[in-house]
Amino acid sequence: MFRSLAAIFLFLSSATLIHAQQFGGFPSNTKWKQINTDTARIIYTPGAENEAKRVATIIHKMAAEENTIGGALKKINVVLQSRTTMANGYVALAPYRSEFYLVPGGNIFDFGNLPWQEQLAVHEYRHVQQYNNFNRGGSKVLGVLFGQEGRAVGNGLAIPDWFFEGDAVYMETALTPQGRGRTPYFQNGYKSLWREGRNYNWMKLRNGSLKDYVPNHYQLGYLLVNYGYLKYGADFWKKVTADAASFSSVIYPFQSAIKRHAGVTYATFRKEALDYYSHEVSKRRNDVRNRETVTNYYFAHPISSDSIVYLKDSYKKIPAFYLRTHQGEKRIRLKSIGSEDWFSYRDGLIAYTAFNTDPRWSLVDYNDVVLLDMQTGQETWLTHKGKYYTPDISPNTQTIIATAVTDSVTSELQLINRKGVVSKSIHAPQASFFFHPKFIDDEHVVVGVRWPDATMSLEVLELSTQKMEALIPRTLATIGYPFVNNNSIYFTSSLAGTDNIYVVRLEDKKIFQLTNSQTGLYFPAVANDSLFYSAFTSNGLALKNEGLSSVKTQEIASTAWSNVTIPYTVAGDANRNILQVPTREFPERPYRKATGLLNFHSWRPDYADPEFSFSVYSDNILNTFSSELFYKYNENENSHAVGFNAIYGGWFPQVVFGVERINNRHLKSSTKSYILNQTESNVGYAIPFNFSKGKTLKSLSLGSRIYYTTLESAGKSPTNFAGFQSTYLSHAIGWVQQLPRARQQIYPKWGYALAANYRHRLDEKGYQAIGSSSLYLPGLFPNHSLVVQGSIQETDTSNVIFSNRFANSRGYSDYYFSRMWKVGANYHLPLLYPDKGFGNIVYLQRIRGNAFYDFTRVYSNTKTATRDLRSVGSELFFDTRWWNSYPLTLGVRYSYLLDANVVGAQNPNHFEIVLPLNLIPD
Repeated sequence: MFRSLAAIFLFLSSATLIHAQQFGGFPSNTKWKQINTDTARIIYTPGAENEAKRVATIIHKMAAEENTIGGALKKINVVLQSRTTMANGYVALAPYRSEFYLVPGGNIFDFGNLPWQEQLAVHEYRHVQQYNNFNRGGSKVLGVLFGQEGRAVGNGLAIPDWFFEGDAVYMETALTPQGRGRTPYFQNGYKSLWREGRNYNWMKLRNGSLKDYVPNHYQLGYLLVNYGYLKYGADFWKKVTADAASFSSVIYPFQSAIKRHAGVTYATFRKEALDYYSHEVSKRRNDVRNRETVTNYYFAHPISSDSIVYLKDSYKKIPAFYLRTHQGEKRIRLKSIGSEDWFSYRDGLIAYTAFNTDPRWSLVDYNDVVLLDMQTGQETWLTHKGKYYTPDISPNTQTIIATAVTDSVTSELQLINRKGVVSKSIHAPQASFFFHPKFIDDEHVVVGVRWPDATMSLEVLELSTQKMEALIPRTLATIGYPFVNNNSIYFTSSLAGTDNIYVVRLEDKKIFQLTNSQTGLYFPAVANDSLFYSAFTSNGLALKNEGLSSVKTQEIASTAWSNVTIPYTVAGDANRNILQVPTREFPERPYRKATGLLNFHSWRPDYADPEFSFSVYSDNILNTFSSELFYKYNENENSHAVGFNAIYGGWFPQVVFGVERINNRHLKSSTKSYILNQTESNVGYAIPFNFSKGKTLKSLSLGSRIYYTTLESAGKSPTNFAGFQSTYLSHAIGWVQQLPRARQQIYPKWGYALAANYRHRLDEKGYQAIGSSSLYLPGLFPNHSLVVQGSIQETDTSNVIFSNRFANSRGYSDYYFSRMWKVGANYHLPLLYPDKGFGNIVYLQRIRGNAFYDFTRVYSNTKTATRDLRSVGSELFFDTRWWNSYPLTLGVRYSYLLDANVVGAQNPNHFEIVLPLNLIPD
């Protein structure tokens, strides 16, 4: 019973603690500074002082005035990372900390006009307020029993993830002039489902799908949270979450709290909330599409009267550039791994950005400009170790202009020649940010400018003088994706409450609205009389075109840009704007990396037959030192042990070490009994490398450890024992290279993995060597995968001291021979996508199968005589999600033993259940 409870706890804590932490992700010579107050400690690198002050100011403002979820206050440590291009942020328990990735992405429609560090401050500090106020009742008891991990489990069981994120999106919307709740892009998902009649069941909306497009829990959560505030008042969610976190109802606490405070059932509340938003859209369904593979088309560029080039991806295929002519579609080349979908085209050249990493430090990465020659397929990396976005090619094709983010997290436009040399840098004025530059001619560009007050403008920039002229004045509408044609600039804007396409004529500055869609239209391009764009649908971004001469245009007055329409009403006081708070001055001082290396935050028991253990876990705020202090009791040996394991990731090689003292081991041989004390210690290094660049993900890991063990007779031992000492080394290396996977792909279309480990004693003979490999190949049909595997293990026959780690042919026991090697073939294929669930507990996304053949050859101690152990069979896997958050794969396996007689098996048919390795501890 206890083993089951421990397994469930570990399972739930894993589900709750998934976030974006990167262990030891920054260089060892990084210097840190801090703003340390009673509310928050902001930790940042030199160059990010302005962002740190602004974040601290907003956090203090929210802590003082925004208590709609409760007034509990506990100080938070916030680490600002300025050297990664992956725009993100999170707040975590175990340990309690937050991290902001300060470099914004290139898609202005995704997050809107808010200055990125301010949006992070509002959104993530709302998570801080949630955690502070959900520490009550049953959640608090779990925190006392298990530390911060226990609190995280309690909060995760009591309150759904859609509320955590929806409430945070609501706050960034209610407290600022924009926020994602006011952006049409954020609302496109549900609008497209309603418009096209996709009436998905609740558990599908909660858990997503591998078959159909389903908006995520951020979008779902915002709609439900905002409705709750609109319908039931400003204190509604405060009461609901207080009851739920306290476990006022043990079974379905959140659902019960909804019923208690809304007076309707949870199911009724959900239905009424979604009906509130869908009413207007659902009355005008006129574009019901067939169920197809979700496919996205980006930036269709006309080349001639019968050909276009575009970027395409789908749930079955990773991103690639394609050319479509009257003869059909032809793939040009896979797109290199990147963080944005933008590309520009000119005279047979494609410019886009590609992601690459620092080999050692995971929080240092880059976006560089790549130039692709469509005729030859050759790619040239124009820049190295930059942070570039949305490049465009000049009319003479000799210059690229791109938005660049500097080391101090400011924005500039850089002109780069075909040799990769930056010829000019133009800094954004007044703490603004540049977005989506496009050449008008060789001397002028049009560019979107996001200003510190969350407004945007569309500007013409003269490169020689750096003077800007506004085509569209500052507005709360989002503006982007400009396309220049025939002295006119086409672009997408959210002015009327939906992202539609507009045009501004350069000769007279008149602006016209060209489309009137209910869901967003993006990436406009024009050739002759054709307007191309991508339309947001429930099957992805669909490629559309229509004749310009048939488009009904509507002129937009210059005064219209001061009256922006939002998709839906936002609950609360519309006049609140936290961005207006003046930036405060705070004392700044250095932050030492050795601060708080030991930061014990969680503890839990465990049981893995025959051993009971209790561990206390520690992680420092910079996430460079992780350690565990533990006690163990062995039932078979009646022994007690204490120990300490740790890893430090702040140096180039990560340092790992551990020590364990075991007292009173009761051991028996055929003739004697012993009571022994044992000491085990180890120290070593590990180096994780990431060489991902171009088309493939690539990683290398290597490390070594030295282990030292002593055994000595305990004072009360009935038998004298001379003592024993042993020292051995363990060396490991692993390499993985593979293509990224599309959503439905079980394994990558191409890739391979290699791993090897060698352990050997230093004081006498004794060794073990093991190696494994996997080769991933495409199957006969899309999303089918052929996986070929091989492994070998050999050990010293004169002194077998290392435990067996060789996985035998499926269906056989794991025998231990002096030499063993195996080859296997697997054919994986999807079978069904049920998208069904039960009771908000388990949800079945996919059923998939695998047919396999395994061949193992084992050798005698003299390594001469051999036997073969072969099996064939099939596996059925169920890809599930538990408690609407945690992905888990379960399976059943049938093996037919072709050599059952060799091992004395009476029945060659073997059945077993396949459980994930992390479900039940070993």
